[in-house]
Amino acid sequence: MKVFGLSLILVLVTGCTVALSPPPTAKQIHDVTDSDQDGVINARDRCTNTPRGAVVDNQGCPNYIQPTSEHPSPTASARQIDVFFALDTAKVTTDAITDIDAMANFLMNYPDTELRLTGHASADGSTSYNHALSYRRAMTVKRALIDRGITPQRIDVVAKGETDAKHGSESADKYRRVSGEVLNFKGDVEKAWTIFTRRPQS
Repeated sequence: MKVFGLSLILVLVTGCTVALSPPPTAKQIHDVTDSDQDGVINARDRCTNTPRGAVVDNQGCPNYIQPTSEHPSPTASARQIDVFFALDTAKVTTDAITDIDAMANFLMNYPDTELRLTGHASADGSTSYNHALSYRRAMTVKRALIDRGITPQRIDVVAKGETDAKHGSESADKYRRVSGEVLNFKGDVEKAWTIFTRRPQS
């Protein structure tokens, strides 16, 4: 007892402290990566690149919903894009930004899809010039989508020039555009409930 008392006094007087060992760290030996962030690890995931926010089964596969006349596809408008240009220019107007944003958001939500952009031009000018102009227009839209996080490999560009235009047409403005076609779209998926989910209106 005297020894313990003397030891305690020595600790208090000298300010000595007892070092504690850090707790053991658990070592993860299994790969639990979930690349598409659907809640199912890659080792069990049979459906890679699951659309963002989709309800999935135990294999990581989403439930696709078939649109009806009463409940049309919620992504129908986002899957269509027409970017119009002024005469002899490849500059995107501010009016087109909303449509480009919507397409970029759709492509982010459905990572398995791809997009084909087709550039057009009116019949003003030479055929070769209009072909080059239509290509520049399509590339402008492609770069805008890349700036919004879409990988270049998912976007194909086609230049049609004035192929579809009519000489002397009063509606030449409609030919000065870039149209988009979504490829590899399997269908809309059932979305997981969030605090932002809105109840369907009857």
